[in-house]
Amino acid sequence: MTQPSKGAAAFLTLFGLPFLCAGLAFIYAQLVSRGNFGTFEFAMGIMVASVFVFIGGGLIYAAFRGYALLKQQSAREESNPLSPWLWRADWASRRADSRNKKSEITYWVICILCNMITVPVAANLVPKMVGANDPRVFLVLGFSSLGLILLVNALRATTRHRRFGDTYFEFDALPFLPGEKVSGRIHLKFETRAEHGIDLKLSCVRKIVTGSGDSHSTSKVVLWQADQNVPTGAVQPGPLGRAIPVEFSVPADSLVTNLDNPNDQVLWILHAQADVPGVDYSDDFEIPVFRGAASSAPASNFGMRITSGADTFAFPASQPTDTDSNDVPQPAHIKAVVSPGSGGTEFYFPPLRNPSRALILLVVTVVWSAVIYLMYQKHAPMLFFVLFGLADVLIIAGFLHTTFGSSLISVRSGEILSRRGILGLGRARTIQVSEVVSILPVVSMQQGGSSDNALHAIRMRLKDGSKITLADEIASRQEARWVVSQIETLSGLKLDTHVEVDLPLGVPVTPILQKPGQTFTQARPRTSTAASLGVFFVMVFGMFGFMAWRMSSFTSRISNSRTAAAAPVKRPVMPRVFSSPLTDEDVDRVRALPAQAQAEELLERAIGHDTRALELFDQLVDGWRGHIRMSDRMKQLERRSEFSKDLRVRYANADINLVLEGWQKNEHAADLLIQRAQSDPQYRAWAVYYVGMLAGRGVDYERIHGLLLNYARNDKDPVVRQWAVEGMRFLGKDEVLDELFTSFTEDPANAVRDRAGCNISDCGIFTRKQRMRMVPKLLDLVMNPRTTGQMRSWTFLALQEITDKNLPADALLWSRWYQEHGSEKLAEFERLEWWQVRGDE
Repeated sequence: MTQPSKGAAAFLTLFGLPFLCAGLAFIYAQLVSRGNFGTFEFAMGIMVASVFVFIGGGLIYAAFRGYALLKQQSAREESNPLSPWLWRADWASRRADSRNKKSEITYWVICILCNMITVPVAANLVPKMVGANDPRVFLVLGFSSLGLILLVNALRATTRHRRFGDTYFEFDALPFLPGEKVSGRIHLKFETRAEHGIDLKLSCVRKIVTGSGDSHSTSKVVLWQADQNVPTGAVQPGPLGRAIPVEFSVPADSLVTNLDNPNDQVLWILHAQADVPGVDYSDDFEIPVFRGAASSAPASNFGMRITSGADTFAFPASQPTDTDSNDVPQPAHIKAVVSPGSGGTEFYFPPLRNPSRALILLVVTVVWSAVIYLMYQKHAPMLFFVLFGLADVLIIAGFLHTTFGSSLISVRSGEILSRRGILGLGRARTIQVSEVVSILPVVSMQQGGSSDNALHAIRMRLKDGSKITLADEIASRQEARWVVSQIETLSGLKLDTHVEVDLPLGVPVTPILQKPGQTFTQARPRTSTAASLGVFFVMVFGMFGFMAWRMSSFTSRISNSRTAAAAPVKRPVMPRVFSSPLTDEDVDRVRALPAQAQAEELLERAIGHDTRALELFDQLVDGWRGHIRMSDRMKQLERRSEFSKDLRVRYANADINLVLEGWQKNEHAADLLIQRAQSDPQYRAWAVYYVGMLAGRGVDYERIHGLLLNYARNDKDPVVRQWAVEGMRFLGKDEVLDELFTSFTEDPANAVRDRAGCNISDCGIFTRKQRMRMVPKLLDLVMNPRTTGQMRSWTFLALQEITDKNLPADALLWSRWYQEHGSEKLAEFERLEWWQVRGDE
């Protein structure tokens, strides 16, 4: 079972103390020297200092509160090791609390914290910029508007909570079993009438997290879904006011709830919503669906089809990977050095086993030490040195341990020798095998957003209850398991190679498909190391700047007028305006230019509707292959040409993209791209995008059309489906719009639906007449009461972009307009030149 770490709580507390004390000290300094500051400067100083108090206090509260919650969680797991549905307090009470329950508090905390930063910035900069007629004032105002947006969201969340109360879903059974009913009641305040009833939707969702840092992304794949509408008359009285009855039938071959790996989870979500006057009702509940003794059907053929609407696409079920077994194979590459020792076998883990982690800790150590040095230069109070110094000692110790730490495990006859230290210096300890209960590999730390980046340790448990870490900083799970299996085999212990979790906020990292009769340790959410480091550096440098500013206020050596060295700002690429269309002299001049200059000038002139420049562009574009690059100006021009009002310019956009990527416009290039899509999963999304451009330029249209349609409908990766949809926008035929409409209405991924809708409305190379033909289908979609709110919003936006008509989001109003003016609008589009479309310029 996962045990909470007192050390982690202590470290988080120690980390939060400098922020808390610094904020309080600055507030105290402001109060003591109140007469030296104006009211405005005093208020701004108090507000900024309060941010640090808030951060420090929040970290300390999180340390104590988190430790207490983890102790409770650990006790529930230990009491019910075979019943994961009892590991959550609300599930154990036969209920599921709303996932939106704490949104009100969350929104207010984020809103207050954000406004405490944006308001002082805006109050200080806006008056100066307005006085200087600086146009950048609009950027500052735009930045400050984030706080207003968060305030609106907080008010809406508060209104929703006050109106509907602390909603929860009461279970009729615990847990819910595949092949049986999911039934119960949603309890809430509901003092209004929903004219269209309450829409319920039960979904089995696979949540997959990939990448880390800037490349971090989360995708949700709907494996199974069913929905129903509960009439207002069926709503019953309940303890909170009203109770909405819920009843769904779940397939016998369904996947069950699996929270083992936060990067690959299977969740069962009940969604409820109702359109009511004012703030609409919307709730989500996570429910427990597990396979018990009474339900042992295999989960290998789970259908994964949505039960309402047209056919959707199937996704393969999660496959077991790297399951723990007693027969542990030796990894191909191990960092431990295995050799015969004096009377036994030695496993030596050398220093610098994780150079990337050591580098990160080195950077953190240097930055933190620099902050302490600045405090020394500014004569900061002694309390700061103590608190920051203690934190710096911990960081330095972590760096030394990661960089220079080594471990030696020696297995001899009847005993195990362990020695851990820095640069080989450390205390050796001998343990008799008879005193050992078990030796386990444990997940000791997460390095990043990917489960592949976990660090492992080898932990020994003794009969007296104590634990000894034999080795740590092991990057490979397989290596840790193999070493444990070797140690236990050599020492004669019972072989046990499952991986235990030993994180205060940790989770198992290998996706394992739950089988009948199996239970797993429940996963807990964690924060990406890259994101945490980003927040850490922002806080450190924010404190750095604030301390420098405030301390200089109390130093007579600093004059009242402060100056700051401005970092050089990269100037944006300004669009060029040509005084006249391309002349004969210009043609000769352009032909003499280097390829990069030719491409940029001709594409920019074409965007400006210079027909002769567009003709010359078509003549020269194939000769630029291998001679041009994506410069800053070219990047700007590529983006502008993508949304031109002229379809000929949009064709030029496809040409320039193909040339920049190095693809010729022939069947050989199409063959290479199709082969690359089949053999290289990492490039598949790009391959289907570029092959769509080739088809749009007349290369092997029929074959590529079928290929793109297959990827858009059937590929299991939503990113590939999205880029297949993007590639289809270059095909330009009526049938393709119908196929995009299918993706828009039926694809499980919102990103795919979003791009399909954009390509129907105004992206790609379809004519206005072609797009107008889609209006009846879009009207049918918004008239359908089962259409979701998100889809309804996208559909109204598509109608506005296709027709240039800015009507309210009212299906009846749009339908009436189309009956009265649809033929007129179509005739208007038929009179246009074929290349005239809706665009930016």
